[in-house]
Amino acid sequence: MYVRISAAVFDLSYLGRIEVRGKGHRRFLSRHLTRSVERLPEGKCICALLLTEEGTIFADCMVYVLRGRCTVSVNPLNTEKVYRRLAGDAPDGVDVRDISEKWLCISVQGRRSAPILQHLTDMDLSLLRTGFACEAFCVGGHEAVIARTGYSGEDGFEVLVPPDGAYSLFDSLLQVGTHQHLVPAGTGARFSLRLEACFPLYGKEIDEETDPLEAGLERFVDWENDFVGKAGLLKRKEDGAKRTLTPLKIDGPRIAREDDAVFFRGELVGRVARGTFSPVMKQPIATAFLHPDLNRAGTTVEVAIRGKRYPAVVARKPFYFVKR
Repeated sequence: MYVRISAAVFDLSYLGRIEVRGKGHRRFLSRHLTRSVERLPEGKCICALLLTEEGTIFADCMVYVLRGRCTVSVNPLNTEKVYRRLAGDAPDGVDVRDISEKWLCISVQGRRSAPILQHLTDMDLSLLRTGFACEAFCVGGHEAVIARTGYSGEDGFEVLVPPDGAYSLFDSLLQVGTHQHLVPAGTGARFSLRLEACFPLYGKEIDEETDPLEAGLERFVDWENDFVGKAGLLKRKEDGAKRTLTPLKIDGPRIAREDDAVFFRGELVGRVARGTFSPVMKQPIATAFLHPDLNRAGTTVEVAIRGKRYPAVVARKPFYFVKR
């Protein structure tokens, strides 16, 4: 709730970070991503996917295009396998390194995130557009990468900073934000925020058994780009999706859990991927893989929770819309 009305600070240092640099590093990286980074301006940040040869999701990531290098931020479940894939395929002249221990990540999310963070950096944050990053200095003179990105559905920043600067940045944010209604928050809060915004999480809604079309992530696929897994994904697109990730509002007191059954007119039509209670909407919400024909806002289904069926309605994405 603080993120929705003011701001919160998160320690995201558990995320993996892989650096790719050297001659032709953008061309090399673009071959592994569903979106090309070759012609992007310095400072641009994009969400992208890495696919298997069959066209399913190997990993999802955030790519920071920086001066002379790209930094790839990944789910910790995928850090090692993404590093091995990139390092194992890197041509001469391209250097791939796991820098997860060298750069930590502190995130400030919420409507008051900009004025709070502004107290601690020499960068004029009003000049930093959403989806861009800059290299600047933060509290204590520590070098940092400040990106106007996030996973909450609100305005926010993710700050990559060396370990010795992360502690002072986190503490200073709490001190500065005390009188501006900022609080520290953890992964539970991040989970409900991202589910309200309909952002899928690797290992929960998406994995190597799921393709971008089923997960509603085709917007992160550049069909003009020649990437690993493109042929497999095109074949899947031609065959047509058999299921699609669908948002549900549940009418009842219970929270739907992973693999709970979903029924339509008495017939089993799918399974819940993830569910939680939305603090903003004040009701249980969930995502479920259903047949594409049922993925229409207003469609009524039932979710079986602890042996009892509760009515649910297909919602529009996202559950919670932020007016800018």
